[in-house]
Amino acid sequence: MRINLIDNNDKQTFRRKDVTALFPIADKTIADLCRENENLLIFPFSIETSSDKIGEASVMSILNTADPDTVRISTSNVMGFIGVGDLQVKIKSRFDVGRDDYLLHYMLQKVFSFNLFDLSHNNEQEDVFDFIMFMFPYFLRSALRQGVYREYQNYKYNDSNLKGTIDVGRHIARNVPFVGNIAYSTREYSHDNNMTELIRHTIEFMKTKKYGKSVLNIDRETIENVKTIIEHTPLYNKSERSGIISKNLRMKIHPYYTEYRPLQTLCLQILRMEEVKYGENDEEICGILFDGAWLWEEYVNTILCELGFTHPQNKLGKGRIYIFGDHSGASYPDFYNDVMVLDAKYKRLGGYEKVAQVGNADIYQVVTYMTTLHVDKGGFIAPLETPQLNVPTSPLKDKLATLSIFGIEISKTASSYAEFCDQMQEKENTFVKSLML
Repeated sequence: MRINLIDNNDKQTFRRKDVTALFPIADKTIADLCRENENLLIFPFSIETSSDKIGEASVMSILNTADPDTVRISTSNVMGFIGVGDLQVKIKSRFDVGRDDYLLHYMLQKVFSFNLFDLSHNNEQEDVFDFIMFMFPYFLRSALRQGVYREYQNYKYNDSNLKGTIDVGRHIARNVPFVGNIAYSTREYSHDNNMTELIRHTIEFMKTKKYGKSVLNIDRETIENVKTIIEHTPLYNKSERSGIISKNLRMKIHPYYTEYRPLQTLCLQILRMEEVKYGENDEEICGILFDGAWLWEEYVNTILCELGFTHPQNKLGKGRIYIFGDHSGASYPDFYNDVMVLDAKYKRLGGYEKVAQVGNADIYQVVTYMTTLHVDKGGFIAPLETPQLNVPTSPLKDKLATLSIFGIEISKTASSYAEFCDQMQEKENTFVKSLML
């Protein structure tokens, strides 16, 4: 069964019996869900370092209603796909219109740099499956930038080149009468291991799917990355797929190859998606979720990076600024350049006539960044539900600086995903022009 939800909405009602499987995850923090369910992938992946504290939030809450057979589901700032056994849940953006989830897919396409030309909803299960495949090149690229995964593997040989520990029992069984060979075992540091074999099985599996082959050839870097994995897995055997999956159900935790863990999770999701459900049993939780604030910020970055804005990265310590003269008080504005500081807000700010209507904490934060960087323009960037005829702008008390509310209007009239993309590009151009005024 499949149900559709909207993020940040508390007015969605369902029959209690239809959503019973969701009761165990209701009100649990995302951090707890990720610790208990290794097949649940959340972005940003490092929830512990997220400035939005997404790990402390829950995916949903389930509330009673006056009707004992009906419950109300309240959602948070999270979008994506999650499932418990046969029950699948799709959470779309509240700024989207209709059932096609164009905005979520469009932001993901921009952030993860894949091309999604045709978004079909004839088969919702295949829609989720195809979407997850489109994310494979991003995860593979991030992992291989740390190098091809290596770990120690045990190998058994029976030849005359003894270089390990003699396996007495196997030697007697295979080499009596003695003909020159010795049965022995070695432990070698190898690129061909359970992790790289899992990636190889995923690649071979994707080659057999409608969009899979196109995804693997989406750009030159992906083609080279696929070639690298194939070259380093000479022991690949299609018949061993089930065994490789079983060996990877325990997540790899490595101090250096940190980017392989999300790739491992995604590969398992792709290879197991044919089960027509997310989990193997009634308790298992699988899926892929995105913090709406993080996704909106990263989407806005795809536009502002072309304009020369700096987008600091907290996790890597890049682009930070210091509030105090002794280089203390490290802070990370969302975006800044030589003349402006901008803060991405996944909130309904489009109806505000004055900047003073924005929360005080948000205003104080941007003003602090402006003071530190000695710039006289600051603002907020939010999704818009209607065209922005004028950019709300308010001068600060000294009248030497201003704060504004900028926005990107979300298309509501597109009849296809391709049309939605074209319209969003026009909306983005309008947004860029508003920054220049």
